[in-house]
Amino acid sequence: MLTILQAQEVVNAVNDYAAIPGTTPQLWSQPTYTANWLDQIGKANNAVLKGIEVTQQHTLPIALQSNISLARLCELGARDPDVAWPVFKAFWSEITAEGRPPILMCIDSLSHIMQNSLYRAQDYSLIHAHDLAIIRHFVDYFSGAKSLPNGGGILAATSRSHAPISKSMNLAIRQAEEKARGEEIGKKDPFERGYDPRVEKAMSGVEALRLKGLSKMEARGLMEYWAKSGVLRSRVDEGEVAEKWVLAGNGVVGEIQRGALRMRI
Repeated sequence: MLTILQAQEVVNAVNDYAAIPGTTPQLWSQPTYTANWLDQIGKANNAVLKGIEVTQQHTLPIALQSNISLARLCELGARDPDVAWPVFKAFWSEITAEGRPPILMCIDSLSHIMQNSLYRAQDYSLIHAHDLAIIRHFVDYFSGAKSLPNGGGILAATSRSHAPISKSMNLAIRQAEEKARGEEIGKKDPFERGYDPRVEKAMSGVEALRLKGLSKMEARGLMEYWAKSGVLRSRVDEGEVAEKWVLAGNGVVGEIQRGALRMRI
């Protein structure tokens, strides 16, 4: 099963939110975003979820038929934002029960959740992203505090493009790369005040893989393939390849495709 979060959409203060009673530290739900997330989960994994029935007893604000599928459970949560978070918790309890399929959890724009969100508490202080219930759910698995009982993976992506700076996240990524190369692990700057202990804890055990763009030779090979396939009508020469490669941020595949094929009708 696959779940994907867009970090910037969760923390940018455009969704309704409410304090969850009885949580310490205080957690905050986002009813409409959670309902939309359940809808996406249900649609993306419908082929799997429609064949799995609810087997546990749940205390929910809505009545449930016996033996409904998890796909139907997602539909019920997506239909009513006011019950979306309790329904999501019930769904997660079911999908992580013994014998369920592995789960892949992904998040984009990781740096957005490694800082304060733009939401505010009752005292007008900024709410840390890790105190948003959806983000806390992801971070618990990302940090290793919780594990997926039936296997799976937790992936997070970040980039330097339009991303807020998280010094603790950048340090953790650098340290993970140094560890993978067998080098001496770098230390924190003792004069830097911008570190976040909550981020440090969440990223203390992560592994990092740096992705790079295509080389000019690889970009040319890709563009020649498009040309031979008939989807690229322009001439592929050194100048054309160099132009598209530079404009694509030194070989980002999606940007090469956008630049090279944008005029195709």
